[in-house]
Amino acid sequence: MADESPGTLIAIRFDEALKAQECVLAMARVAKAGDVDIDDVAVVIKDENARIMLQQSRDVNAGQGATSGGWLGAIVGIIGGPAGILAGGALGATVGGLWAKLHDVGIDDDHMRGMGEGLIPGEAAMFVLMKSYDIDPLAAELIRFDGLLLESTLSEDESARLTKSLATELPLPD
Repeated sequence: MADESPGTLIAIRFDEALKAQECVLAMARVAKAGDVDIDDVAVVIKDENARIMLQQSRDVNAGQGATSGGWLGAIVGIIGGPAGILAGGALGATVGGLWAKLHDVGIDDDHMRGMGEGLIPGEAAMFVLMKSYDIDPLAAELIRFDGLLLESTLSEDESARLTKSLATELPLPD
C-alpha cells in the first residue's frame, strides 16, 4: 500500500449524480476490504439550474457546531446558576458555530466548489481523500464506472492506470 502523509486526492467526473453516489458506495466496499483508508469523501453536484451542492462525509456545518457548542456552554454555565446556563449556552453556541465555519475538515470546500463550476449542469464529481491505498483493487473497482479522472495527486503512472480503468464516455470539461 502506498502511504501519503497529507493524503492522496482523486476526483472523478460523472454525467449524473447517481453514478457519483454509486461510486462512493464502491469506495466504501474497497475500504471495508482494507485496500483503501479513506479520510474523506464528497460528491459535488451541479444541478440543472447550475447551482453547486456539496455532500460531504466529514465537515461539521455551522448549525452542528452551534448545537454542540451550545450544549457544552450550558453544561459549563450550570456552575454559574440559572443566568450562567443561558449565558454559557449562548456563548458556547456562538463559539461552536464560528469554530465549525473556520475548521474545514477533509477536502477543501472552496476547491470542490471551484471544480464544480467546471461541470456541465446535471453532472457530478466524486472526491476521495485517502490516507493510504492499494492501486490494484482501486483500479479494479473503478473499471465498472463511466467517468473521467478530473484531478489526482497520485503518481503519473497511478493516474494513468485509473484513467484507463474508467470507461470514459464523457466530453472533456471546458
